[in-house]
Amino acid sequence: MTSTSTLRRAFALVAFLVFGAGSAGAATTYWQLQNVTMSDGTTVSGSLAYDDGLNNVTSWWIRVQGGSGLLPFTYVPANSTAIMAGSPLHLTAEYVELRSLDGGGELVPRVLRIMPEWWFDSIPVQATLLIVPYPEISGEGMGGTGARSIVGGQFKNVMLVPPVALVDAIEFYHAGFDHYFMSVDAIEINALDTGYFAGWARTGYSFKVYVTGSSPGKTLLPVCRYYGLPSAGLDSHFYSASALECWQVNEFYGTEWQIESDNVFQIALPNTTTGACPGGMVPVYRVFNKRPDANHRYMTSTVVRAQMEAAGWIREGYGPDATIMCAVAVP
Repeated sequence: MTSTSTLRRAFALVAFLVFGAGSAGAATTYWQLQNVTMSDGTTVSGSLAYDDGLNNVTSWWIRVQGGSGLLPFTYVPANSTAIMAGSPLHLTAEYVELRSLDGGGELVPRVLRIMPEWWFDSIPVQATLLIVPYPEISGEGMGGTGARSIVGGQFKNVMLVPPVALVDAIEFYHAGFDHYFMSVDAIEINALDTGYFAGWARTGYSFKVYVTGSSPGKTLLPVCRYYGLPSAGLDSHFYSASALECWQVNEFYGTEWQIESDNVFQIALPNTTTGACPGGMVPVYRVFNKRPDANHRYMTSTVVRAQMEAAGWIREGYGPDATIMCAVAVP
């Protein structure tokens, strides 16, 4: 009986002869998802890095829309793990599986599986994704329970690493509501500055974050944003870089808080025991007004935090100093 490794070498040789060397000379290749759709009509976008020496995916930024009982979610190395495995149904292919325990609420992992029609080290410039319904191979669900399957799309070889870009998270204050709000979106910021959303003014405070889609490295995480519904007496926003906390808000307060985005910007989480930030980053603190209208404020200044605490707001965060996120340090 011919072994899988022998078949793999044979098909790799065929791919080389038919399609040329492709990306075979590079230790790391970058693959972008194109036109990937799910059985519920949602889409999957993003890219991943594959190391042909390690035969493993080493970095990824894969974003899925919400649907079929699943929240929108961005898989990155800091909130998920990646494994590669051969397909029991297709000897010429293997799939990458991204698994996020926090994204599933800790008890059952959220799982995304993507399988191109070739082994990763044999893919030509572009490869169609195989349509094998999840959970057998291709799609997304909770653990081994299929929620939706991939029904179309391609992997395309790209030459460059996904870009890294910084942006300011700018803070606003509404005196009438005694509410704070922050945004990185240029259109939203302009609407606040010009009075389209009446009553808001800049506080003068901001901190540096990474734009949505920046290459994640090992520490960057997407920040989800929820909107507290006026029907629940809220009319406020909430932000978190914790995939678990993002899941918990929907799970326990989903009738009062509605998710607006799984990724408004990217930032790091501190060590959840010590509160320490990665090198080159500074602590972001979160305080809560402890009122029924449930507003939070985010800042990097301990002086500002002390002022808020004196006004009755309470700390929320990790470690003895209650750090909630880690922003980019400004020289």
